Amino acid sequence: MKNMKFKNRLFISFCGVLILAILLPALYVYNMLEREVLRESTEKAVKQVDFIQWIYDRDAPFKSNAALDQWCSMLGDKLGCRITVITSGGAVIADSSVPQDEIRYMENHANREEIRSAAINRTAVSVRYSSTLKRKLIYAAKKIKSRETDDAFYLRTAYPVSSIENRMSQYMDKFWVGIVLIFALTFALSIYLAGKLEAPVHQIMNRLKAIADGDFSHKYIVDAGPEFYSLSMTLNETADRIREQMDVISEQNLEMETIIENMREGVMLLDRSGHIKAINRAMGGIAECHLSCIGRRPLEVFLNSDVQTACDKILAGAKEYNLTISMAADTFYEMYAVKITEGGALIVFYDVSERKRLEKVRRDFVANVSHELKTPLTSIKGYVDTLLTDDFSIDEQGRTFLSTIEKNASQMTNIVNNLLQLTHLEEKPLDLDLRPVDAAGSFQSVWETFQPMAEEKQVRADNRLPAQLMVYANESTLSRVFRNLIDNAVQHSPEGGIITIFSKTKEEEIIFGIQDQGPGISQKHQNRIFERFYRVDKERSRASGGTGLGLSICKHAVTAMQGRIWVQSPPPEENKGSVFYFSLPIAKEPE
Repeated sequence: MKNMKFKNRLFISFCGVLILAILLPALYVYNMLEREVLRESTEKAVKQVDFIQWIYDRDAPFKSNAALDQWCSMLGDKLGCRITVITSGGAVIADSSVPQDEIRYMENHANREEIRSAAINRTAVSVRYSSTLKRKLIYAAKKIKSRETDDAFYLRTAYPVSSIENRMSQYMDKFWVGIVLIFALTFALSIYLAGKLEAPVHQIMNRLKAIADGDFSHKYIVDAGPEFYSLSMTLNETADRIREQMDVISEQNLEMETIIENMREGVMLLDRSGHIKAINRAMGGIAECHLSCIGRRPLEVFLNSDVQTACDKILAGAKEYNLTISMAADTFYEMYAVKITEGGALIVFYDVSERKRLEKVRRDFVANVSHELKTPLTSIKGYVDTLLTDDFSIDEQGRTFLSTIEKNASQMTNIVNNLLQLTHLEEKPLDLDLRPVDAAGSFQSVWETFQPMAEEKQVRADNRLPAQLMVYANESTLSRVFRNLIDNAVQHSPEGGIITIFSKTKEEEIIFGIQDQGPGISQKHQNRIFERFYRVDKERSRASGGTGLGLSICKHAVTAMQGRIWVQSPPPEENKGSVFYFSLPIAKEPE
């Protein structure tokens, strides 16, 4: 049915409804007519038996059963029915349809339906098959009394049902002729109406096809009734709205293409299979190609495995990815890749060459200044230490001045050393020798160096690390991270406080946590505490000898070891304190 034309489906449906609408009433009328004719026939049979009784009462008595049988035969021929006289015991003594000499061989009729009913109700009617005449008859029986003996007997008449059936057949022949004529007329009418209904449907379908093909100019008005007229008007309004939306979308696409094409950043679009689908002018300049890039893989264009790896990770399911790549000696790009919902990826290249150059200038300046300051600071500290010995006679006020000079020189020396370490990590972060390191043992060694300082403040460590915890790291760099974080935790912990060290495994990395019970860090400072020289409490940091470089060194060190570092303050389910987290790759055992 689904593959048939609308006209044929409509026609078949209409014919099905028509057949049901005609046949069901016809069957009902036929059954009702058959019952009515049968009812009239049974009533006629009862009247007939009453009439025969009246004649019997007039002609009786009869001299013998033979005379009675002759009377039944004569009257049955005139009335066109079978007349039977049956005694109260069921014996047949006369029958108009059976010869006199054969009557004695007939079956006992006491159990006949009409005889049993007449014995109770005096008059009874039944429709059944006659084993004597071999056909279906309508029987009417009546219980009467004999004038000679006052004994009861039954007077019965029988009419063939075939006469009723012939009558019904005549009625039905005329009825079916009428039904066929009606069906023929409605059949022709249904074909005509189906064609009339199909025409506006085809017009609407053609209008929809035109709209689908982008033709919004033609106006079709289907005037085949109010419903089709309203539908055609709605289609025209829909086409106008679609055209307006298409114009807006086209205009927006043109504006977007103009913006993207004139961006200074390189933009590249990848399809689901990882091939380049589109690029802008800036990306064409970066890749030194334009139309020739389309359809190729990023590795074929940039000849950089890091770019291809980033694209593969995005296509594999990662939501976004950041990477800084070098395309030439002094040219650097920050690559940002993001997954597209419909499939594929969007790659953006930001030129950060100038920023990298300025960062290098700054690092070189810091390194040079640090190197230049290191020698005079060492000399100053050495001379101050010499003057503070007992070999020189200096009064108390002079010694106070010299102690202040020594303290400031030591702090400046720490700043210079931290700056040199930070510069080294920034310049060569990938030169670290990463190998399996026992992080639990590294922490224990660092804590032993801080134990005197912790005991002085009555601070103890709650070490929850397992006995051995293998990670990929540089041993000295990992010790430096532990040293800076533990130093901050001890300094900011109150007297009698507890420093908790714990770890948890997540996928392919181990996350370390160092939690203190200090005053905590407000939310506005948490995003900047890993910047160099940034202090939350500047006065306290200076008083404690802090340089403001420890957390910055930790960030660069953890990043160089392919990890992450962040802070949470206050810790979960606490109202004070801080917990510093950092992650490192798990050192898997070789197969």
